[in-house]
Amino acid sequence: MPKKPNRRAALASMGAAGLTISLTPKHLLAKSPFAKPIRLGVIADLHGGLAVDAEQRLDIFLEAMSGKEVNALVQLGDFAFPNDKHQHFANKFNAAHETTIHVIGNHEFDFGLTRKDCCKAWGIESAYYRRDVGDLRILVLDGNEKGSPSYTSGYPSFIGKQQQQWLSDELETTDRPVLILCHQPLAGEAAIDNAIEIQELLAKSKDKIALCINGHSHVDSLLVVDGVTYLHFNSASYYWVGGEKRMAYYQDPLFALVTIDAANSEIRIEGKSTRWKPGDSPRAFNYFERVTAPPETIVVPAIRERTIRNNKREPIITTKPVATEKIDGRTLKVMAWNIWGRLNQAPRYSIGDKTARQRMIEITQESGADIVAMIETYGSAKDIADSLGFHHYTPSKDANLCIFSRYPLTDVGTPTGLPPFSFIAATATLPNGLKTRIYDIWLTSSGRHIVEIKNRSLSDQDFCRGDDIRFDMLEKFLQHDDVKADMANARKVPVIVAGDFNCVSHLDHTNATRHSNLNQSRVLPTKVSKAMYQSGFNDTFRDTNPDLLNSTLGHTWTTVGMGFVYERDKGFVPVEKNPEPQYRDPYARIDYIYSMGSLLQATASTVITQHASSTERSFPEFPSDHAAVVTEFSFADWDTSE
Repeated sequence: MPKKPNRRAALASMGAAGLTISLTPKHLLAKSPFAKPIRLGVIADLHGGLAVDAEQRLDIFLEAMSGKEVNALVQLGDFAFPNDKHQHFANKFNAAHETTIHVIGNHEFDFGLTRKDCCKAWGIESAYYRRDVGDLRILVLDGNEKGSPSYTSGYPSFIGKQQQQWLSDELETTDRPVLILCHQPLAGEAAIDNAIEIQELLAKSKDKIALCINGHSHVDSLLVVDGVTYLHFNSASYYWVGGEKRMAYYQDPLFALVTIDAANSEIRIEGKSTRWKPGDSPRAFNYFERVTAPPETIVVPAIRERTIRNNKREPIITTKPVATEKIDGRTLKVMAWNIWGRLNQAPRYSIGDKTARQRMIEITQESGADIVAMIETYGSAKDIADSLGFHHYTPSKDANLCIFSRYPLTDVGTPTGLPPFSFIAATATLPNGLKTRIYDIWLTSSGRHIVEIKNRSLSDQDFCRGDDIRFDMLEKFLQHDDVKADMANARKVPVIVAGDFNCVSHLDHTNATRHSNLNQSRVLPTKVSKAMYQSGFNDTFRDTNPDLLNSTLGHTWTTVGMGFVYERDKGFVPVEKNPEPQYRDPYARIDYIYSMGSLLQATASTVITQHASSTERSFPEFPSDHAAVVTEFSFADWDTSE
């Protein structure tokens, strides 16, 4: 990495490392079809002067970047107090590369410090400005302005009219793709007061904007609003939890390498994962029970690796799950599927010579599932087990629930006092000797039916209260002595809870989805899913698909499209017989695979919504009103002598 001779030389070109971005508008690429990728080293929220080991974290970042061919270094604000005592932070950063980019954060104003102090300490000329790095234009914003009508106290979080006009002019006249940097989020968690106004401004130039990156929120999150992609860049140091604890520190510093490959319309974010320092996990002191807490899936000691590719409708985003343990990569696939009861044998749902049940068996076989938690099995268990060649357990011939397994099952049954219609369990012994405890569950559809989520006359709070009946069922399960004993032993015998919960998750209905106009734009702190997380379970689908986009909503209900309507005792009939169908395809994720125990790590999770005979999600080719969920786990070798 070249050394920076002086600060003014740095003003000619500035960049950031730690993320690779490729969403360059094609019409802007015409002038530079052979543009080289731009690589930026990026770090956010170091908090020099506040975080106890901030300087060590900065040194590690700069050392890591010295071995990379980066075009610029970027710090996204809350870097270090811009005063004489902490000047050495800026000196180190600026000396590490000839091109450095600084964003002003809110903590730069602590102790009466000012924008002028930032300019002097860092060698920048103004609080918001433009820098060109190769064929990439970087627009740096100042989200600390006053003037918000909703401001009452604390740090200002606003972009005023003058800066908005400057931003609009820059976007109008740019001849190259744009990367926008701001300390405060422009969308999602902790967004600036006039976020919607700024989003509308940016949406007008969405074809010119590669990406918007922010710090401040100390979370790892990505969302798309009106065609513009917003990335929350995690802190280098800690997550702020407040109270007596104040800061939950990451074991190692977080930063990333960002590669913006305009010629190939691709952005690559090479992030970093670590662990919480001992005793610092927010879960350990019930942080997520707070009403104001963000979703657990974005409060992680990581900057996830992502690849973002341009697409006309929505960016195609591939996100690598956060690795909590290094494991050997052997796999186990688990499926949860409500197969629609006896209707899967109804002649009217046969296609050619195949019944719905036969198509269901084919889907299960093609999925490669090793263990299946099935719901609405009613009389099908033996037929399905024989066809799959699997072991199985079901409480009775006509029972609702059944567990199928490629591997032997032991310790089968229902916890004493719980209804077998809703809860069954078995232990699968895998080839390496690892045992996994499986619970197959069904929570009632009584009370507030999921279809009511579309009823706009119901407030978010009223809709959530309708799930109380399911929460009561789940609490009896989670508080059962047998289940608590299994959870306590999850370090040695991982626990999987899978099934049809008949309710949505708080992870799917957040401020981010409201900003993105997804999932009915509702914010729903659903008690059922929160109870699972508070008990220590992870939602494997959302953990492996943390970025909430149209492509990752994972809706499992309903698979039945606009052409059908449900009638009691008749199933789904063509809509011509009833022109106002209740059930519209699709709108809710209500089927889940939860896991607990580090010996099993979810690496991927998908929703299956089609049969091989169809090229898209369809009914009745797909033989159930519920989609199937499949999670792939990697598992570690296990010493059976323990």
